[in-house]
Amino acid sequence: MIITLIRIFIYIPLGLALRVSQPYRVVGKEGEVPLRCSFSSKLKPEEMWVSLYKGLHDSERICSAYVKLAEPYFATDGTVNCRGNISSGRVDMIIAGLRGNDTDFYRCEIEILFPPPYLRTIGNGTIVYIQETPNCPTASTQRQIQSQRQISEWENVKNNVGPLPLLYAILIITSCSFILQMIACKWRASVSTTPMLSQKESYMKF
Repeated sequence: MIITLIRIFIYIPLGLALRVSQPYRVVGKEGEVPLRCSFSSKLKPEEMWVSLYKGLHDSERICSAYVKLAEPYFATDGTVNCRGNISSGRVDMIIAGLRGNDTDFYRCEIEILFPPPYLRTIGNGTIVYIQETPNCPTASTQRQIQSQRQISEWENVKNNVGPLPLLYAILIITSCSFILQMIACKWRASVSTTPMLSQKESYMKF
């Protein structure tokens, strides 16, 4: 019991030496969102553990990474992943792979592993809003869709009608040519009989 109280009294002042703060709200785009977790400590950390939790009660851990300040870049794997960099007093990360239904409350957890003593604090939290990709097309997209729709409708009409317009055109051209041929034949016949009648009339006069 005494040892436990000693640990508590030692941990409380040391715990107050580490504070983590976050922005109130950030907005993501195309599945990615930037998030900065600022921390302040009386110690100069060399080895840290950075984690990100989703939900008001930190119910789901999104990503977690062990980082040495000598190599401050980190990246995690997964459908939702984090990549970032630790600099003096802040963790700048990009959360990727998010969707609209991932809009929620996110908390950063900072753990200082070395030098001792071990310190751990969770930030005040950030509302992360992920914009859904709009299903409504833009004006140019609507024009393209309208044009494609008109072309497809015209193709359907041509396919449904089939060769009937071509057949009608052939029948009309054939009929016209037949009529023209008949007129031409009659004209030739009339031209050829006219000289014969004139010769016959001249003979009858003699």
